[in-house]
Amino acid sequence: MARPREFDPAKALDEAMHVFWKKGYTATSVEDLVEATGVNRYGLYDVFDSKRGLFLAALEYYRRTVVTEAIQELERPGASIAAIHAVFERIIRRARTGEAKYGCLLCNTAEEVAPFDPEAAREVTTYQRRLIKAFRAAVREAQHKGELTESIDPAEMGRYLAGLIQGASYLARSPSTNQEVEDFVHVGLRVLG
Repeated sequence: MARPREFDPAKALDEAMHVFWKKGYTATSVEDLVEATGVNRYGLYDVFDSKRGLFLAALEYYRRTVVTEAIQELERPGASIAAIHAVFERIIRRARTGEAKYGCLLCNTAEEVAPFDPEAAREVTTYQRRLIKAFRAAVREAQHKGELTESIDPAEMGRYLAGLIQGASYLARSPSTNQEVEDFVHVGLRVLG
């Protein structure tokens, strides 16, 4: 008879996600994960198969939770220029409070793991496409409302704004100051007028 699981896999996944977010995949040891989750390696491996399996699950979880919360206003029907600015103001607020010091787990993964791991690259691509789609829709809506000129290409601007988020995330994780992050975002948003 199999023993019942003695831990909550969802809670362990959330705790592991934070470890990967803070330290990165390579610098995170199985011991770090065991310490953070309070679950022994066999328990983690029973549910997630391996450190890599847990990492991939953490990426998907991050995308479903953290990313959804960060861009939910942008994905609402009728979102336009105010929603675009709100997403970036959130980044600035997070930088000011120190919450952004680890950047974005998916942006970090794009640099550290995705070039060598097709499944991690797929998670990053899914995230990027979601950002681009949301920004593109908001730009189209802003044009429809007369908030932006029709000369702006929504697809091109969607890709640019997604890149701006990724750049701001990188700066927030780097030794850059909060003012440098804020300046980067504000200069980058000038293209919207």
